Amino acid sequence: MTNRRRLTLLTAIGTGAALALAGPALAAHDTNPSDKVASYSYSLGQVQSGVPGTDASGTTRVKALPNGKLQVTVEATGLAPGLPHAMHLHDTTGEDRAPSSCPGAGADANGDGVVTVAEGAPFYGGIIASLTTSGDTSAASGLALDRFPVADADGNLSYSRTFTPADPTAYAQAGSVQVVVHGADFDGNGMYGFNAADPFASKESSIAPGVPLEATVPVLCGGIAN
Repeated sequence: MTNRRRLTLLTAIGTGAALALAGPALAAHDTNPSDKVASYSYSLGQVQSGVPGTDASGTTRVKALPNGKLQVTVEATGLAPGLPHAMHLHDTTGEDRAPSSCPGAGADANGDGVVTVAEGAPFYGGIIASLTTSGDTSAASGLALDRFPVADADGNLSYSRTFTPADPTAYAQAGSVQVVVHGADFDGNGMYGFNAADPFASKESSIAPGVPLEATVPVLCGGIAN
């Protein structure tokens, strides 16, 4: 995606928009490096089933450090090459509902073949941290695509950041979060946009009218449903 195209998309979305997400989860508590560090590793599973451009996989680790900071790493393959991918920590703690989880294809409530952000939200809860590469990490940066990691030419993504979460509950809930990765190039044209000829690329985001579904669709999810 050219800088001009990315800027156009960012302008349409607005960096203040926030996401919620979806997908299957496997998790394990690591052998902690010390009594003061809580470390959790996650397998990231596919949210979609049979949707072009969503055949991805990955792993992630969330560490709660003794200084109140979180250290989050994400390694993924099979993502949309050369495009930014919004990523977040989600949780339902404090939302008076079941523990957060990653929904399967059955979350496609309207039967159009794709699980949207809105359809996944009842499962994983709200954003408690945006996994940006720099600057703000709050829910307000949920769609700040200019500050999310970009997959390389082969669709691989490697992310690592240590930060003090804007929402202190993100630190306290490190062991119950869902990690969600967004963004898919359904029609393979190298950008997030609208394509009337494609059954998926023709759709708009469920949370940001006028924004292509490609930019916000949940692709990977994993975490602890405890």
